[in-house]
Amino acid sequence: MTMDAGAVEFALIAEAGPLEAQAVLLCESIRRFGGALAQAQITVVSPRAQRRPSARGISALERLHVEYLALDIDSCCPEYGTSWRVHAAALIEQRSGPDVLIQLDSDTIFVSEPDPAWFAAAATARPVDVKGMCTTGAEDPLDPYWRDLCALAEVDYDRMPIVHTTVDRVAVRASYNGGFVAVRRELGLLAATEEIFRRLIGADMHSWTADGPLMRTGTGYLSGRQTAFWGTSQAAFSLAAVARDQEVRLLPATCNFPGHSLDQMQGPTPSPLVHLHYHWLFAEANAIEHVENPRLALSAEAREWLRAKLPLIG
Repeated sequence: MTMDAGAVEFALIAEAGPLEAQAVLLCESIRRFGGALAQAQITVVSPRAQRRPSARGISALERLHVEYLALDIDSCCPEYGTSWRVHAAALIEQRSGPDVLIQLDSDTIFVSEPDPAWFAAAATARPVDVKGMCTTGAEDPLDPYWRDLCALAEVDYDRMPIVHTTVDRVAVRASYNGGFVAVRRELGLLAATEEIFRRLIGADMHSWTADGPLMRTGTGYLSGRQTAFWGTSQAAFSLAAVARDQEVRLLPATCNFPGHSLDQMQGPTPSPLVHLHYHWLFAEANAIEHVENPRLALSAEAREWLRAKLPLIG
């Protein structure tokens, strides 16, 4: 399949607050650093009427020739913020559009040109950053949970691939980072993900204790019911791929790079970075220091561009 801008659609979420500024920056980065995909279709979803982006933010998206969709989505787990991404991605996938749909977290940016050939597979993604709620196998305390997930999704546990997490390099049953997931639209993998996600929420199969751990995210600190299901959206995608007999090809380490975990990464930073998952770093007062970190090894063009944009205020 020949891959050009007309064959790809990027999709992400924008809401009032941090996600608005993040979404605008991400769309700008696609247009500036996307190379052959720089003029690809971009769809930005506002999933909740009570959290619409500002008029200024919407105007910025329009100037970038982005399709902005103001929807009213009913989440099956509204406390879990990622649920809105799961539902929105399934809705976008079911619309007519380019062959390849790339779901992005808003707190990410492109910093150099992606290789369009990466997206010729049925699905492409990176492994999760750290083990977290994943299982390493039979001796892992979370292994019974994963076996129950597989039973819920009608998937043979032994068919779940093994991947190595990006940061702590642990071998786990496959779970993929939701910050960058590309799928062939016709396969319906995001709709299948939503279906499995709804099932596990309906069965109250939270991945952590019911009161949830404290976690820092691109939108701030979360805990309690907000994090009790943390990681389940990614597990649902992994289960959906196996249920549909579709291989998830791994993106190179230069993509969806976890900038917030740079100090925990062992070895040199993969270079040149293509896509950076910065989480909360760009909202900090010293955001420029993160950009200038020599270990991150961003190009001079990317550093100059970001100096004029940071810190993000939302």
